[in-house]
Amino acid sequence: MSQENVDLVQEWLESFTDDRDAFRDTLHPEIEWFPFEDNHTPSYGVEGAMRIRDSWLDAWDEIRAGLEQIVDEGDSVVASIHLTGTGKSSGVGVDARLHLLFKVRGGKIAYVYEHTDRNEALESVGLAEQDAHADS
Repeated sequence: MSQENVDLVQEWLESFTDDRDAFRDTLHPEIEWFPFEDNHTPSYGVEGAMRIRDSWLDAWDEIRAGLEQIVDEGDSVVASIHLTGTGKSSGVGVDARLHLLFKVRGGKIAYVYEHTDRNEALESVGLAEQDAHADS
């Protein structure tokens, strides 16, 4: 297990809503991010990642993201997150789970792929669900 990678992903998650500068500091200059809400259309670079973060936060009146599980495999980490919130313009409540695949390079987040299916996320790092171990 790479505790440094797990710690980095936890820092990314913790700073996402509350600390723009700390969030930016977790990002590799060549980050690639594939958000599910954009049909996994990739965004590149720190500024692209900051746009995704900011648009997420702009869409919510309130949002909470609870880390349910972290699985690491080599330089990859899969974080299962439970999201709850209320849409800013719609007032609609949301209760969803995302399974984010992170790849770390040079001590920074270099890749994020947002899966809506946990098994797909685990398979993307070569693990089957029964092989995965929980670290959180």
